[in-house]
Amino acid sequence: MICNSSRFNLKVAFFGALSIFAIVSAHADRVARILYYGAPKSAPKTSFVYTAQGEDYSRRDPQEVVLERHNFSKSFDLADGAVRLGFLPQRLPKRAVFPDAAPSLSIPASWSKVLILVFEDPNNPIMPIRVQAIDASDTVFGPGELLFINYSEASIFGMVGDKKLILKPQTTVLLSEPAKEKGSYRVKLDSVKDTIETRQWLLRQSWRHEPEVRRVVFVFP
Repeated sequence: MICNSSRFNLKVAFFGALSIFAIVSAHADRVARILYYGAPKSAPKTSFVYTAQGEDYSRRDPQEVVLERHNFSKSFDLADGAVRLGFLPQRLPKRAVFPDAAPSLSIPASWSKVLILVFEDPNNPIMPIRVQAIDASDTVFGPGELLFINYSEASIFGMVGDKKLILKPQTTVLLSEPAKEKGSYRVKLDSVKDTIETRQWLLRQSWRHEPEVRRVVFVFP
């Protein structure tokens, strides 16, 4: 679901993350899913993901991952412990050195489920993206909860079901279940920049609460 606000040109993108568990093999203890929302037409559609559990990336079995545009990708496995993931547009040739400039991110050992966001970075000479990881472990982001991520310079506030939301610029907020039972609930959000005089209607909608589904809500400029 995408909503646009006229005055500040804000976009609200609403994604479900239910299957972060559903498509995992039985032996997988740690998984990640990835999303490249708003990708330009020329952007890469896949990436080879390499894992480092020390200083050097392993050349064995890099995972080819689809950079999904409209929802989070299928889950892919993560190695145990603290790891660093490096992203390349193609497999690394034999004897080639993994490029230092390649997009990469670190995942702490305590994270068991991870959401990875991809953004355009035309200045990266290896692959024109940058990546960011979000901890979606059960103890952090549970079923029925909403994770709001604000990438804009506006503050967002209002009611999400029976919960009050105050989302400052460039921050995240986790809301517990917005309704007591499965079904629809009202969302009324406004935005403001600098002073209250700039208060702007953002959205008035009905969203659906499903107790087993995690949802991620992005606010983009």
